[in-house]
Amino acid sequence: MTSDRATRLRRLARTLTDRFGLGAHRHGPVEAEWSESARAWTFVWTDGPTVAEVRAACLEAEPTASGGLRYARTLSQDAIALGAVRLTVGPATGASRRPLLRPTDIEALLRDEPFPAPRTDRERGLVYAVLYEIHNAHHRNQARTDEVCEIINQYGLAVFLRRCGAKLSPVEILTAHYATTHAHPAWRYRLVPMDATVLFRAVQEDPRATMELVTAALTLLPGLPAEYAEAEDELRTRLKHAAPPTQSTRR
Repeated sequence: MTSDRATRLRRLARTLTDRFGLGAHRHGPVEAEWSESARAWTFVWTDGPTVAEVRAACLEAEPTASGGLRYARTLSQDAIALGAVRLTVGPATGASRRPLLRPTDIEALLRDEPFPAPRTDRERGLVYAVLYEIHNAHHRNQARTDEVCEIINQYGLAVFLRRCGAKLSPVEILTAHYATTHAHPAWRYRLVPMDATVLFRAVQEDPRATMELVTAALTLLPGLPAEYAEAEDELRTRLKHAAPPTQSTRR
């Protein structure tokens, strides 16, 4: 290690911090760290640009000083929870199965995604609800990757969707109500809704269906086979006499 290289690398770290806008980023700047045992320099940062992006920027700006440089992008708890949510609700073989998240799965998913952040209010709400549960359970404001994986593997996402108050589509409203009685673990764990025809029949056969459930069932009619249209008049009549939504069915 030479003092000249140390100076150049620290200057390069500041340059990268400015280039990628990390100075104002809540996770802080790129840091140049020297390991005496490894006899090597490492650039470390949280979330932000990918390793490939930082490596390319280094080779462009300081090809000599960055030779042999190591790169380590860590993930914040928010990014970890986001990755876990996306892996859980994403396409999966045997969607009814419980998720089996591993920390390496999350790292692989986000490896090539710069500045990982929620794309929707639902993702944002689920991330918050998952982290809040872990913080509350362990009485600290930090969640480890293994803890995020464990809690989603154990409970699935439906409970956190309910807690974050996300707006549900009609088919989701019905699934959230009838999934338990119809043994549909795909909703509990992966937020996969039930088949629309099954849900429509469930409302037809439920004499205690609330106004909210009957209304949701009626919205499914345009996508159902023609024979289900015959039930429209019956459901609209029931709608006039249906009970208002209760706390257990309102999501």
